[in-house]
Amino acid sequence: MIFLEDKSLRSRFIFLNSIRIAILSALTLISLFLLIFSDHPSTVIPIILSLGLAIVCAVLYFPLFRSTGYRLNIYVQLCGDILVITLLVYFSGGIVSPFYFLYILPIITASIFLKKKDTLYIATLSFILFGILSDLMYLKVIPFYSELYAPNVSLSSFIYNLLMSFIAFSSAALIASYYFDRLRRTGEELKHVQENLKDLVLINNTVMERMENGFITADSRGRMISYNEKARSLLNLNNRSNILSILLSPEDRKRVEQISLLQNRYYFEKRRNGLVLGVSVSMIEEIYSFDKLFVFIITDLTEKKKIEMALHRKQHMALIGEMAAGIAHEIRNPLTSISGSVQFLKKNMQIEPEYRNLMDIIITESERLSNSIEEFLNFTKVTPLETSTFDLSVLIDEVIELVEINQKKLTFIRRYSHGNEVEADQKKVKQLVWNLISNAVKAVNGSGAIEVNVFKLDGKTSFSIKDDGVGMDKEELSRLFTPFYSRFTSGIGLGMAIVRRIVEEHGFNIQVHSQRDIGTEVTVNLGDSGKEAYP
Repeated sequence: MIFLEDKSLRSRFIFLNSIRIAILSALTLISLFLLIFSDHPSTVIPIILSLGLAIVCAVLYFPLFRSTGYRLNIYVQLCGDILVITLLVYFSGGIVSPFYFLYILPIITASIFLKKKDTLYIATLSFILFGILSDLMYLKVIPFYSELYAPNVSLSSFIYNLLMSFIAFSSAALIASYYFDRLRRTGEELKHVQENLKDLVLINNTVMERMENGFITADSRGRMISYNEKARSLLNLNNRSNILSILLSPEDRKRVEQISLLQNRYYFEKRRNGLVLGVSVSMIEEIYSFDKLFVFIITDLTEKKKIEMALHRKQHMALIGEMAAGIAHEIRNPLTSISGSVQFLKKNMQIEPEYRNLMDIIITESERLSNSIEEFLNFTKVTPLETSTFDLSVLIDEVIELVEINQKKLTFIRRYSHGNEVEADQKKVKQLVWNLISNAVKAVNGSGAIEVNVFKLDGKTSFSIKDDGVGMDKEELSRLFTPFYSRFTSGIGLGMAIVRRIVEEHGFNIQVHSQRDIGTEVTVNLGDSGKEAYP
């Protein structure tokens, strides 16, 4: 059962009462006009009483019938209307009354609120009451309200008026019920479509918000129509952003404008906000009110690019390793023989001092070349980690003592915290520290101060090596970890490449801050595995 708590039903009942009061008010005005300008008696008193009754019913209706069924409420109101109309017809002349057309109003009202059969019931009730009233007045069982209204109606005219009223009431019931029944079905279908549309919009919004990619639609001028949260976070969008200006360079815009001619999509990559974005643009023509609709799919390729770079670097290292194996066999053994032979000749032959100096040069350069080959082999040789627990401060002190043997003009400033035990491959960490301190020594040219700190960073043991040497600009800093790149005359440029490999093997984190002619600071966090090294 439907109750009047439904807001839509309440509004419909209010509308019905408003129409009833409006019609009775109009009839009251007409009756007053007739009362002023006519000598004939008027129906103004019954109409005024009917209007007052309608207002009282409208005020008391909802409190009195709050929990009454919907259908019963309508029947009560319509039956009351029919009785009021019947009284008006009686007071205004019966079968010749000008008000009998008002019976059509409750019939139409029934077709709006009730089903077809209920509308026919109301039409039948209207005809029965009108017919009974007309018969009783025609047969003079009920006297006329005024002798002036007493008609001289023949039997044929009487029957004709009854038949016409029957046809009018029946036609109004059938036509109105058919029309409003169609209207109700259309409304229900529309409501069903709207509910489905809401569900589709909800599903669409949910899918769009959960997409891993950014999604944007824009008109031909670049004004955004819709976008999801991923797109907003990738591009820092707001409702007034112009997506064509944000994403497209002049060259890209020309390509996008040619999409409709080429019948394909346009893809490009763009760096923005420190991210590498893959942007796919497609176009839909003449959709809704838009002549063109651009659809942007934005993918965050940052991690993918880093993985590709790491893979490329590993492939490069593998190629270098293959070359190193051949170089080791072809150069190392002959070089050892040359160096040994020259040392033997220098020791056992009586030669002039100038030739002895040449032999010293041969021996020194052979040793330097041998060290370079050894460094090269160490770089290409990959060995599994042999982890153990050790004190990082003690390991750094051992490296510094070895450096201080040959660097008398160098000063080391040490600042160590307590509890510096770490779990890592001790040999490789020692190599890492050695390479970083060696670079710092070269940066200060063997004289000056190098600051070494051991501390906690993010709960993990970390260390930093800071010098006040030559420093690096942005271009040099970007090439710091590139194999065979060196800013110094000594060495072959593999020291920092080895540092990076050790950092990646352990999952450490390394950061380098440097300024030209000011100095360099390298910080290594011996944190959890999976952290990324400085690019």
